[in-house]
Amino acid sequence: MRALGGSSRLWGGGCVPLARMDMAARDWVPCSGWPIDFDELATWWTGARELLGIDARHGIGDGSFGNAHFDHALPLRDDLTADRVCFISPVMFESQYRKLLEKSANITLLFHATATELAAAPGAGHVQAATIRNLDGRRGSVRARHYVLATGGIENARLLLASDSVAPQGLGNRHDQVGRHFMDHPRCLAGQVVDGDLWTLLRPYNSDDQRRRLPLYRELSLSERVQRERRLLNARARPYPVAGAVPTGLQALRELRATFRPSPAGPGTSIDVEYKVQRALAVGLPEPSPPVLASGRRRARLMLSVGMNAGHVAGALARRLRRRPLHGCQRVDLMTYFEQSPNRDSRITLSDSRDALGMRKVRVDWRLTDLDYASYRTSASLLGEETARCCGGRFEPAPWVRDPMVQPDVVGTAHHIGTTRMSLRPEDGVVDPDCRVHGIDNLHVAGSSVFPTGGWAFPTFTIVALAMRLADRLRTGLEIVGL
Repeated sequence: MRALGGSSRLWGGGCVPLARMDMAARDWVPCSGWPIDFDELATWWTGARELLGIDARHGIGDGSFGNAHFDHALPLRDDLTADRVCFISPVMFESQYRKLLEKSANITLLFHATATELAAAPGAGHVQAATIRNLDGRRGSVRARHYVLATGGIENARLLLASDSVAPQGLGNRHDQVGRHFMDHPRCLAGQVVDGDLWTLLRPYNSDDQRRRLPLYRELSLSERVQRERRLLNARARPYPVAGAVPTGLQALRELRATFRPSPAGPGTSIDVEYKVQRALAVGLPEPSPPVLASGRRRARLMLSVGMNAGHVAGALARRLRRRPLHGCQRVDLMTYFEQSPNRDSRITLSDSRDALGMRKVRVDWRLTDLDYASYRTSASLLGEETARCCGGRFEPAPWVRDPMVQPDVVGTAHHIGTTRMSLRPEDGVVDPDCRVHGIDNLHVAGSSVFPTGGWAFPTFTIVALAMRLADRLRTGLEIVGL
């Protein structure tokens, strides 16, 4: 989102710290291992928690927040699986921090000004200016002592590659590393759990009532032990209920309630656009009920149907009082989310076509490896069998889990990772452990593009921690008070 607040205008608020193992060098994962220590990054978690509005009462552990106030859980075998606690941040950065930015004496916000190139000095070891343009044809430049590139996992690489006036291959790209190792968190339906007590399976992970009471929820993930023993990438699973036929009276009541809700924003509005983006990210997940048009005649018919089927409504109310689903669950679909291994051939490059500002458009070549596919099959099977065992049900794996010849129909999760990865040597990445671009004295990069690996964790919590760490180094190194 090219807007103040960026992707937080769309995000669901999910926050969780990386696990120690996610940052470690694993001999079965090529190019794994962060050049900064897990414990050093952890020193910035408290600040990230405060900035993201996460209650300080919930401690921060190895790949999880503190497990507080959960009154039910599956009987998991801890040598195979583990519950990781995530926090739902209430912060939308634009609404939370805009006034702070406006009141600041040393911050100037420029809207509708797209950075199209970082102009380098001869030798490409120093940035002299940032060229900016808008859609009305206006051009300008921003000159500063220091520059921080923080435009997201795809656009960070794009701008470096587009800054080719002095360095034909792009800034920071002397060793052909910019744009490489592009990663996401692939997701795919692993199969379904049938029979057994499905509510026992759903309750710990999919209870809307629980999320209303607490901004905490759990993700079922692989244990560290099984990752090491089976040489797997990290993975998590989320069960989704697939309901049977909704009783007539209950369906009529739902539609009746919908007729009294405010009409959704019309097509073309910002709310409509954001809704469409959210739905695009929900491929494979249960579809929401379509909006219902309100009319007096329709409401009267719905009221009559509710009255004639009052037993359905009473039954649903009784189930709700027992904190059970309002109606029966036919099966549980198991959506799995995976870590992607670093792969230099998975990359961002520039195409020959140009956008309205004259910039070359992005070409995304997202590639998974044999290690990814093999790990995903084993992980999906482990998570599926474990969830079925815990509820006395049966796991029916998707065809790709059973047959190595069938490729999983994975989609991304819009977690763009790794295109300006952190490394000790310039031959292995784009930025050093302080997030400074190798070979350029006044350019740093912030965001998940610097992650060498991504685990399965939502990246925002780590992005904020790294940003605070970078701000501290800039404040110290440039001796600017209050930066």
